[in-house]
Amino acid sequence: RPVSLDESILDQALAWDLYTASGTLLATAGTRIDTPEQLRRLTGQPLFRKPDGPIAEGNPARRLQDVAAALASLLTIPPEPGLAAAVHAQAREVLAVYSQDAEAVLGLVRLIPPQSMAVRHCLHSALVALVIGEALGWPERQLESLACAALTMNLSEMPLHEHLAMGAQALTDAQRQAIRRHPARSTEILVDAGVEDREWLAAVLAHHEHLDGSGYPAGLAGESIPLPARILRVADYYCAKVGGRHYRPPRSPEQALRSLFGSERQRLDMQLAAHLLRRLGLYPPGTLVRLDNRETAVVTRYPGRRKALREVVSFLDYRGRPHERPQVRDLSRTAIVGLPEIEPRWAEIRWEQYWGY
Repeated sequence: RPVSLDESILDQALAWDLYTASGTLLATAGTRIDTPEQLRRLTGQPLFRKPDGPIAEGNPARRLQDVAAALASLLTIPPEPGLAAAVHAQAREVLAVYSQDAEAVLGLVRLIPPQSMAVRHCLHSALVALVIGEALGWPERQLESLACAALTMNLSEMPLHEHLAMGAQALTDAQRQAIRRHPARSTEILVDAGVEDREWLAAVLAHHEHLDGSGYPAGLAGESIPLPARILRVADYYCAKVGGRHYRPPRSPEQALRSLFGSERQRLDMQLAAHLLRRLGLYPPGTLVRLDNRETAVVTRYPGRRKALREVVSFLDYRGRPHERPQVRDLSRTAIVGLPEIEPRWAEIRWEQYWGY
């Protein structure tokens, strides 16, 4: 499990053995952290501990599914009474499960899609936006507001966004017009529902504006676009690419990032995109990989600052049969040769077990 240490641990003993992402023991339980320098050396990389039991409480897959189910009921037109408070409650839950194990939820939101792909996109966008907001050092209040905006950015046209994700027909002119109106219309609905958070409303209203002024609804440019909206635009774009659309299959995270830093350089905030790349890398949690030993594996943990990906967890053997238990594979001994997608022929997989739940 991920571990976060701060100065409150000084002059106290560690409660657990601490490990690197690759499983190397750094410090044993009972070790005292006596100085700030000792703490800085220890926290210079991601830290982990073993779970308290065979099945940890607070399964993130179940928590994500509960949020998705709640959002599917909330994000309707006309909106439910008490929409503002209900969305805040779900945003707090998203923030809580992200804080519990960010790598697990970023992977699981891709691997265990809810029934509504439109809801999944908003939920995934919220988590990716949190990655950027956290990199900027935002406090919890701002992160919660950002999550609220991501969860409700498509409020006025959720069925149409479901069509975009699942449909097989081209959009009509009326549907294209509805897409261009949805930021303003969603904002109006939120105001009518009692939302008073200006950052939340501004992010929803401007989440399709572009730095070069080519976006909508107002054609804002550069710094006139609120920062939360610029974060949301990067997250929305990235998640749309890796999530796929009816007219194209999902792209790999590497392809999405190449597009982000290529064709979108003039339109999206590249500083925010750089935060995303530094945190997620080209193989973020939840990426499926084919190995040169013909096994199929999943990326579960960040490799750490400025480090190459070192390990993946294999779930299918060379014959395509499930392993009895997760098998860690060292990438210094086997190489990634492809990026597969989930196949219908696979037996049902309990994905959370690959993060130890």
